[in-house]
Amino acid sequence: MAKVLVAYGTKMGGTEVIAGRVAEALRSRGHEVTFAAAGDAPRKAQFDAAVIGSGLYAGRWRPEAVRLLQRLARRGGEPPRVWLFHSGPLGDDHADDPQAPPEKVQALAERLGAADVVTFGGRLSGDAGGFIAKAMVRNGKAGDWRQLDHAAAWANAIADELGG
Repeated sequence: MAKVLVAYGTKMGGTEVIAGRVAEALRSRGHEVTFAAAGDAPRKAQFDAAVIGSGLYAGRWRPEAVRLLQRLARRGGEPPRVWLFHSGPLGDDHADDPQAPPEKVQALAERLGAADVVTFGGRLSGDAGGFIAKAMVRNGKAGDWRQLDHAAAWANAIADELGG
């Protein structure tokens, strides 16, 4: 079975839960999974595949997730097979809307030969801090649209491609 890194960048914890569901699905299919925050991902370990995700905030990925992609792109030798996801759209009318990755992430995805870049809905808790988040809560955007079943199905499709 494949050695897979599942890493995430998150500000409010929502993307960690999605990444956790992906890791759980890959493990259930027999893959050896290392699950870590993007900033804590092992530097020396070799992986057959990497699934990296980030919360999408004002159209940007978390810096630690971008740095992990840059690190993978700079590594010598054959890069692992890569799948990317981001979460962020809020509201029943937008949770299924695919979002293009930020320009820098798209360039890194192309350089790494990413197999897929998908969008999952986001989560905004009613007690979120920060000026923008509080304004969004006041405007009725609090809720959870993370589509965890879709994340598990996507991870199972990845497991199929990895042979597990």
